[in-house]
Order: sequence, then C-alpha cells, then structure tokens
Amino acid sequence: MSDMDKNPQPPTVFDTDQQQLGETYAKALLGLSDKPKEVDTFVDQLSNVAQVVREMPKLQAIFESPQIGVDQKAALIDKSFKGMEKKVVNFLKVLARNGRFNCLAATAVSAEKLRDEAAGRVQGELTTAAEVEAAVVKRIADRLAKVIGKKVKLTTKVDSEVIGGMVIRIGDTVYDGSVVNQLAQVRAKAVQKAADAIREKLDRFASSN
Repeated sequence: MSDMDKNPQPPTVFDTDQQQLGETYAKALLGLSDKPKEVDTFVDQLSNVAQVVREMPKLQAIFESPQIGVDQKAALIDKSFKGMEKKVVNFLKVLARNGRFNCLAATAVSAEKLRDEAAGRVQGELTTAAEVEAAVVKRIADRLAKVIGKKVKLTTKVDSEVIGGMVIRIGDTVYDGSVVNQLAQVRAKAVQKAADAIREKLDRFASSN
C-alpha cells in the first residue's frame, strides 16, 4: 500500500470491546514474523481485506453471522482471499472461528498503527483544495518528517472547500489556518500552480522550524 494511498480509510472509532480486541489481535498478527518486510505485507494485506469486506456488506454479514458454520466461513475465506499470504489467511480464519470478524476493521487500524510505531513512523492525512502529484505529496511528507522528527506516511484527500488550500492532520494535531497559509495557497483551477505554491511555502515552513 502506497504512502500516498488515496483509498478510503477504515473507520477509526470503535466500541471499547472492538478497540481492545483489535489491539490484541493486531499484536498477534505482528508477532507472526520478525521480518519488517513480511510484517508490512501482513499488515497491508489485512488492511486490504478490511476494505473489501467493508465495501461488500453481504460478505461481511456472512463472516459475522453466528448462524454460518466455521467450516463454511473458512472455505469462503480460502476462496475469497486466495493468493494472499497463508499466515494472513489463517489469521482471518482465527477471527472467524472465534466469532470476532466484527473486529477486523479495528484490528487493521491497530496493526497499521503498531507497525508504524515500530518503524518510527506516524500516519497523517493531507487534504488539498485541488489534487496534487505524488512527487509533491512525498516532498511534503519528507519536510514534515524533518519538522516532527519522525517518518510521515500521508494519505491524501481532495476537498475544494478547504480554506487556505491545505490541511494536514497528524494524530490529534491539525495544521491549518496561519500554518497552512505558510505552507501553501492552493488554487483548484491550476494544479501545477498549486504544486509550485506548496513547494515554495513549504520550504519557508521547514526552514523556520
């Protein structure tokens, strides 16, 4: 999954049980390997599964239904997610067998968070008034990394109503208002001009911190 991934993200608000179980299962998933690249693969594949299941309510209902047998669910998992890492497929079967498939999204979110924390990386969301090219997003992420002292993984979103042209959210911190004005003045009608403005303002922001 790319740092500039534009796919819709899973929900980040869960009930207490889902949150706690999600964290527990996420730790178990990361514990399946001590190889960073393999862990990345596990986490990314689980996130992809969570997205697919979320976008297919009927499939989600089957996996979460107590009326559907474990063997049937396991067979469906094998069929639906054929080609994925065997450990990920087996992990999904554990969720189904324990009746915890409703914790899939929470597990995916927790797994990404734990994976990023272990790598010294934080997740952020860049919202711009006009779409910007991947190279510009990477430049912004690199600049922010220098400012906060951690690697930054940015997802992107376009919202023409964004005041000042850009909003960056990292954790509970939102950079907007005067900070955004220092970063860029994005114009929706000229994507390239917006990109140039971001580069110029971002350089000032980075050098002043």
